[in-house]
Amino acid sequence: MSAGDDKRRKDDAAIAEYALGVLPADERAALSRRLQDEPELQAELRAWEERFAPIAEEAVPVAPPPETLSRIEDRLFGAPAQKPGISRSALLFWQGLSVASLAALVVVAALFLTRPGPQEAGPTYVSELTAEDKAFHLVALYDGEEGVLRLHRTTGAPEGGHDFELWLIEGDNAPVSLGLVPRDPAGRLKIPGELAGRLAGATLAVSDEPAGGSPTGAPTGPVVATGPITPI
Repeated sequence: MSAGDDKRRKDDAAIAEYALGVLPADERAALSRRLQDEPELQAELRAWEERFAPIAEEAVPVAPPPETLSRIEDRLFGAPAQKPGISRSALLFWQGLSVASLAALVVVAALFLTRPGPQEAGPTYVSELTAEDKAFHLVALYDGEEGVLRLHRTTGAPEGGHDFELWLIEGDNAPVSLGLVPRDPAGRLKIPGELAGRLAGATLAVSDEPAGGSPTGAPTGPVVATGPITPI
C-alpha cells in the first residue's frame, strides 16, 4: 500500500468517526479546519453521512428472546456425549445490540472499508463478539466485494495447544465452521458463496478448540463469545 493510499484510509476512518460524532475533540477541530478547504473531504463526509443515515433511523436496542441462550447452547454442544468434560456454564450470554454499540462497530468497520461510493459490489455485514468479562473482543466485517470476512481481534488469545474457531449459526441449522480465528490480531477468512448468502440475520460464535480446530466438525469446547450479524 502506498503512502497516499494509507493516508486516504486514515482520512476515511476519521471522517466516519466525524460523521458519527465520536471523533476526539482535538482531532475533530483539526478535521473541521481541513473540511473548510478540501472539497474532496467534504464529498467524503456527505457520503458517510448518507451511508449512516439508514442505521440511525432504523437501529433500535434489541434484546434476545429468553430462550436464545439455551437454543444456541443446545445447537453448539448437542448431546452430552459430544462434549465430555465441558462445563456448560462456560457459555457466554448473547448481549443485545444497541444503537450506541452499532455505531462503534461501524467506526471499526470503517478501518477495513475502501472509500465509500455510490455503487456497492456486494453486501457488507458486521458482527461484534465480546466476552461477558471483556477478556475477548473481536469485530468481524464481511466484505461482499471480495467475499472475505475481515477479523480484528483487540483482546483475547487462545492458550497453548488451543485454537479459536469461528462458527456460523443460522436459525435452527447446525453450526458451520468458518475456519480458525487467526492468531494475529488482524486477519481474514474466505467465505464460500453458498455460506455468504446465509450471513444476514445469522449469528457468529467463537469456541475454544484443540489445536487445529474441532476434531468432530462441530463445536467441542466452551463458547468464548457470540454476536449477531448486522448489515451496514
